[in-house]
Amino acid sequence: MSAMIISSLDRFIGMARKLEDCGVTNIHFCYAKNSGDLDISVIALVPFVDFVILGKDAHYLPYLNQIVEEARTRRIPVLPEEQIAAVKN
Repeated sequence: MSAMIISSLDRFIGMARKLEDCGVTNIHFCYAKNSGDLDISVIALVPFVDFVILGKDAHYLPYLNQIVEEARTRRIPVLPEEQIAAVKN
């Protein structure tokens, strides 16, 4: 299974460990920085993950809505950080 984590680096480390414990072997990191630059590569990666995990600080990413919309269009679950335990292998 694979997941994309959208968060700060500090939050990513803890979430990645929890995902590994749930059997997620491929984890992609999207740094939630306050930048207006659209990173097309992040949006293009969404169709290839099983889950999108939103860290508590993900709201700082200006194009977050585009990532979430892409995931929902493709029926990829979008989970808040608190629901990582819902990810099962």
